[in-house]
Amino acid sequence: MLEPLQYQFFVRGIVAATLVGGLCGLIGVYVVLRRMAYIGHGLSHAVFGGAVVSYVMSINFFLGASLWGFIAAVLINLTTRKRTIGADAAIGIVTTASFALGVALISRYKTFTRSFDAALFGNILGVAPADLWAIVVVALFTLAVVLVGYKHFLFSTSPPLTRKWRAFTA
Repeated sequence: MLEPLQYQFFVRGIVAATLVGGLCGLIGVYVVLRRMAYIGHGLSHAVFGGAVVSYVMSINFFLGASLWGFIAAVLINLTTRKRTIGADAAIGIVTTASFALGVALISRYKTFTRSFDAALFGNILGVAPADLWAIVVVALFTLAVVLVGYKHFLFSTSPPLTRKWRAFTA
């Protein structure tokens, strides 16, 4: 039963999955409390457009996808603040536009012979030592941000006082 643990690629995969799972749990609480549970699914599709654009422009795949994901998150945030539509609708709009751009570019450029789906879906057993260090750095940075900004996150995710609570405290 412990035989797979003698292989380094298997151990790296388990450590990566554990760190990413803990990180998602840490951030997920705040995402759900902000009523933006669709954001994870939406950004994963939005990043597809950025990944395709970075591939076409011969830019680093991960850098282009990360930058595009950040821009998509900012657009979603600005859309929900400036308009009267809900967060899920804004996520759907930005996600659909970005994903459509990626599909249009893939169909336009027929040179996609690389394993693009492997980069999108990943391979937990293909985690390299450098990837594991990147995951550790991101996890530690995120943990530090959450610890330092705990009160801000707490108050920004708290629901407003309801009529029942106001009546109870009056």
